[in-house]
Amino acid sequence: MGKSSDSVVKIDSELLKKVEGFISEEENRLKFVNKKQFIDLAVFEKLEKERKNGK
Repeated sequence: MGKSSDSVVKIDSELLKKVEGFISEEENRLKFVNKKQFIDLAVFEKLEKERKNGK
């Protein structure tokens, strides 16, 4: 994969609104500092789950 690890990825605007709403909730403000951190963590966790399930 020849691209930089900091490449820009487009995300669906409705999904982004849901992410923004989720991380702005009181109980999530400290756990998720910003959208990028939340999305990075969500993708990482999904990939780990898929890897463990042998997919």
